[in-house]
Amino acid sequence: TWAYYLVVRHLALFGEAPFRSVLINGMVLGRDGRKMSKSLGNFVATPEVFNMYGADAARQWAAAGGSTGFDVPFRWSDVEYGVRFMRKLWNACRFVSIQLEDYDPNIKAEPELLDRWMLSRLERVVKAVTDWLEECQFMNALETVRNFVWHVFCDHYLEAVKYRLYGGGEERRAAQAALHYAVKRILQLLAPVIPYITEEIYSYMYSAGEGDSIHLTPWPKFNEALIDPEAEEKGELIISVIRDLRREKNRRGIPLNRPITYVALYAEGEEGLEALKSGMKDIKETVKVERLEVIRGSGGDVEVDGYPGIRFSI
Repeated sequence: TWAYYLVVRHLALFGEAPFRSVLINGMVLGRDGRKMSKSLGNFVATPEVFNMYGADAARQWAAAGGSTGFDVPFRWSDVEYGVRFMRKLWNACRFVSIQLEDYDPNIKAEPELLDRWMLSRLERVVKAVTDWLEECQFMNALETVRNFVWHVFCDHYLEAVKYRLYGGGEERRAAQAALHYAVKRILQLLAPVIPYITEEIYSYMYSAGEGDSIHLTPWPKFNEALIDPEAEEKGELIISVIRDLRREKNRRGIPLNRPITYVALYAEGEEGLEALKSGMKDIKETVKVERLEVIRGSGGDVEVDGYPGIRFSI
């Protein structure tokens, strides 16, 4: 009712609506499923959350706790997940910052296949997050970024480019350029929800050459030129092969850092064969394979998850 009376009073006094849109959330629910209140004794004081986990973790809960118009349940596990996500982000950015110490943006390098895969996926995230925020769907916006950061950028891309970063030359410079671009955009997308940790990371990695505060930078604009469906398709296959080969090593009790003598990859279709050949070095170096062979036809002991025509043998 507060919104109704506010609109009526403003129209009566000034002849216009007080705002163009109104965002109305439901009630915050306690762990017992009832509306949180002091009289019920099921409330959690805000300072308690801040003191235990910090403001950024609490802000993540507020943004991701529920859809617009629905009641928002408070769960400590949601706040703790926010802490784990920030730890993942912090560790990834710390690793990247070390690898960018000798980065020179004036030296251009052609992005490689997995760089184009990651950057294309990132631009889709930029568009999706922008659209979600315009509709005040903060939950969807935050989950889209967190899913990309955790499961695409950290779990897959960083692991697949480490060998290039530890090497040198054109391959290293291409990975550096992709990382420099991607981390900044990730921080910008996250800044409205977790302003403190993003500011801390930005101030260390970018403020010297690009502005004093991340909160003074413009919102990232969707760059359609970076959308690369072919790189996405090939990159997804290469990443899936790397993932399943690492899983197989783990299943067999082989340490991830121990080389495998031989791996045979089988592709029944021409497109799969071409994609595997384009990613042979990434697969070989990331999984640590001494000899990798890509073979046209059926065979292999293990099917790559999501790709019925792609199998491998170790």
